[in-house]
Amino acid sequence: MNTHCKTFWLIGLLVIGVLFSLVAEVTLAAEVTVTAQYLASASGRFENTTPLASFCRRWPAECRDTQAMQIPITYSKTTVTGDPDLLSRFYVKLPGVRQVEVADARTGERHTLTFAITALSQKVTGGESYRNNPAYTLYPQGGCRYKRTYSHPVMPARTWYLWTIKEPSAPAGCHSAPEVGDNGQVIPTEIEEMGVAYHLDMPPPYRMKPGLYTGSLIYSVGPGGDFDFGNQVSNLNDTSLTLNFQLEVQHAFVFEFAPGSERAVLEPPGGWMAWMNGRGAPQRLYRDLPFRLWSTGPFRVYKRCARDLGTGCAISNEQGHQVQVDVALSLPGGIEYQGAEVQRLTLPSDRAGALQMESVSPALNKPGQLHFKVDEQAVRSMLDHPGSRYRGEVTVIFDAEL
Repeated sequence: MNTHCKTFWLIGLLVIGVLFSLVAEVTLAAEVTVTAQYLASASGRFENTTPLASFCRRWPAECRDTQAMQIPITYSKTTVTGDPDLLSRFYVKLPGVRQVEVADARTGERHTLTFAITALSQKVTGGESYRNNPAYTLYPQGGCRYKRTYSHPVMPARTWYLWTIKEPSAPAGCHSAPEVGDNGQVIPTEIEEMGVAYHLDMPPPYRMKPGLYTGSLIYSVGPGGDFDFGNQVSNLNDTSLTLNFQLEVQHAFVFEFAPGSERAVLEPPGGWMAWMNGRGAPQRLYRDLPFRLWSTGPFRVYKRCARDLGTGCAISNEQGHQVQVDVALSLPGGIEYQGAEVQRLTLPSDRAGALQMESVSPALNKPGQLHFKVDEQAVRSMLDHPGSRYRGEVTVIFDAEL
């Protein structure tokens, strides 16, 4: 019997997600911005882009694996050494852990971040000598532990300190006394260069849509506030602190097909020669098209048929006889559909029913396949039209613009 290979034409369409850039802002008064970005890196983690606190220049080793930023709060405080009221000593109480919701204005997608302060640094000027400065001590009391101290032996005495927070979730007030000085000594001080180390718990960026996510926390500053510096505080530069958050997410999304993949020739398993040698009607015609994938975020996928037929696409011969071609997709590990691996997943034929793929880890230069198949019943009907050439067209759309 004279037979011909059945041919199938494939056109691929790739839609790349829009990338967003972070816009720098000038912070004024008691306002500061925490920034982080994800630029499709293999790490699958955000990169902290917040300018470092000044104490990181003094003690760079303390910021090697720590997020830290400057806090624009300055004030004057009169301390009383050894006062029974701890608030009258050199005193600092910081806010506990807080959650903030960030949203992308374009898509409306929202995520929750958790923010906690883990260490505190200040420049404290005051005292008759550096040893009389109320922050010059190895033994801060209350909710803080000693980490670093540096002093200038000049007048007025200047001390820079770094204390860690014992319980960042709910910090207790921290207080200290100078190394030398009698109880009851009154020491006027000026406090500047406030910086904090912090922990910011963020969702995995590969599970987020591309965009710019923003949100804010507002803290009270002053007696009884979130930032409380105790009694006899004056010249406080602001009574509130606004902490802005900006997370930039950009994803890589590239599909790479081998040359010639725009044309998929459907054949029986083992090729046409086995069928011609008398093995009976082929159980199926198929073609698997391999590709390489770079994807670090969610995307959707669906197909469009030149002619729909059932749940698949139609291919037809010159006489108009048509059969259904099923179109399916396999993706590499790290990409899931409804919590399961994507293996020979049938593609829907409209955008409204597109399959939502989620990243559980970045997929960089990983293999996948498109699968095309005509089942046995359809193949038997094709054999009633010997010498025919069947053709059809399908567009597979990978949509990363979510």
